Amino acid sequence: MKWGSAFKLAIRAFLFGVVWFVVGALLVVGGVSLFFTGIRVLAFLAGFVGLFVMFFGLLAAVFKVGSNAFLEKYEASLQPVEVTYENQGFAMVLGQLIDQAITKNPSKGNIVRDLKGNLVVEVTDMNAAATVEFNNGRITVYNGMPAKGKYSLISSDFETINSLATGKAGLLKTLKLIITGKLKIKGIRMARKFQSLLA
Repeated sequence: MKWGSAFKLAIRAFLFGVVWFVVGALLVVGGVSLFFTGIRVLAFLAGFVGLFVMFFGLLAAVFKVGSNAFLEKYEASLQPVEVTYENQGFAMVLGQLIDQAITKNPSKGNIVRDLKGNLVVEVTDMNAAATVEFNNGRITVYNGMPAKGKYSLISSDFETINSLATGKAGLLKTLKLIITGKLKIKGIRMARKFQSLLA
């Protein structure tokens, strides 16, 4: 959920809760007034209903936030992840791997559905590099580096990149490769998500 949508949802839920809370508070005040005028049965009834409505208002506000956020996330999960890539060079190979992974297991789209940013995959012994651009459910793969902006990086030889992509390189092996300098990673979170997507 984007910050703008989350903020609007929180404001709506807050106002919704305030309305119920105010109604409940008025009933409680009315109950107190009735108590002092001697109508005690009605006073207790009004007070009880008022307290219930106040509690219900808080509960309803929380439920509204939770249910709407869940619904929005669920609806987003039904939308397929869109993968586009250049039809040449390393970008084509990488793009096809990503496309096949998501086609074979559509639930993997949830791994990168809310991800935004660029990941450069560099194969040092082939002198090739491609950028994987994640944009909230859309993946674009193109040859070369991003023209501007920050990016994460996975850089190594083809054998190591292939091991990472197929899931053959576990956490310990990956750490060993990084320590020995055979593997360079910048932006570990995106790199792990990318590996989970392909593996």
